Amino acid sequence: MSKGLNVLVFLLNLLAMMHLGKAAGACLEELVPKLGASIVSIFDAMTSSSVELSVAAFALIRGMVRVVQAAMLGAILNNLLLMMGITFTVGGFYHHEQPLQADTTQTGMNLLMIVMISYVIPVALDVTLTDLRIDALPAFHNQTELFEQLRGVHEQVNHDILSISKIMAVIMLVLYGCCLLYQWDSRSFMVTPEGKHSDEFTVHKRNVHYWFAGCAYAVMLTAQIYSANVLVHSVEELGKQFELNDSFVGFVLLPIVLIADLQEEVIAVKESRANHLDRSIALMIGSCMQIALLVTPLLVLLGWIIGQPMTFRFTLMEAVILVGSVMIVNYLIQDNTTNWLEGCMLLAAFFMCALAFYYDVTKFTDSENGGGHRQNGGLGVGGGGEGGGEGGGH
Repeated sequence: MSKGLNVLVFLLNLLAMMHLGKAAGACLEELVPKLGASIVSIFDAMTSSSVELSVAAFALIRGMVRVVQAAMLGAILNNLLLMMGITFTVGGFYHHEQPLQADTTQTGMNLLMIVMISYVIPVALDVTLTDLRIDALPAFHNQTELFEQLRGVHEQVNHDILSISKIMAVIMLVLYGCCLLYQWDSRSFMVTPEGKHSDEFTVHKRNVHYWFAGCAYAVMLTAQIYSANVLVHSVEELGKQFELNDSFVGFVLLPIVLIADLQEEVIAVKESRANHLDRSIALMIGSCMQIALLVTPLLVLLGWIIGQPMTFRFTLMEAVILVGSVMIVNYLIQDNTTNWLEGCMLLAAFFMCALAFYYDVTKFTDSENGGGHRQNGGLGVGGGGEGGGEGGGH
């Protein structure tokens, strides 16, 4: 398809997903009078990430491992920097300074700090294991033998990190289950905050039968997943036609698909304008937790099933950006007050990150000719999968 037709397909499916997401949210809210906000919140936490998961799964099946990794990072940073920056700015514009209730918000941020360990460990292990094993190699006078030994080292490191990622994915899924159990037991609404299913954002008197609402929700969710599949195809074509790199496609284009329904984002901005910033922050942190603790681990396990080397090994730049962003937001909310200037800081940080990804040297590649993987320079030992070449410069 031509560039214009691909852009049109992308925009039309994006609009369709926005309306389908709104309809799905309305169907879910019809269950609140029957089941209560607590049960609906738990159900929402388990199903609301299905669209994000399906988008990333379709891309992963097409071999776009690097794009999927960048998309997971982009989805977290979109909530953590972009949307939180917008809510801080909007709330500060209307109320100058806004107080925060630190209990659930700080708990969520502390949990995100712990989760970031899973994104840092593989990067550190990649460098450490590669250096140790290269140093242990005997001296070679034949350049071909040296090249083969280095390739073997990187393949072994790739295998080790892939195995570690699978174990870490199981651990993070167990931690996500603990979060849901804690939310159910303490009514603290950690993963799906109460602001999404309370007050003016829900219904207090049922308009349709709850069986009809549940079936309609399933239909809307299925339609969203189908639109997501079409969007993944259009994103892949746009990346190749506009010669965009893997990181930028994952960081900017796919996260647009992931937040296409805009339901949580609109609620967060409205809550901030109503001087309920703690609810807005809880919404954004809850979305980040779902991506970090549920979607990404499931994608690692899916990659294991379908034979795609999906791991927690991000690039060094991505790991630094992610950990730095979590720390910045954590420091900004520690004083339990925010203002519009802090929102502008977060927005500036987001656009600087987007600029860095735009100037990444790796161009988007066809899934049939490399699967959107990083094309490595240096010694060219990247044949061992998704992250093989990051040690290629050692």
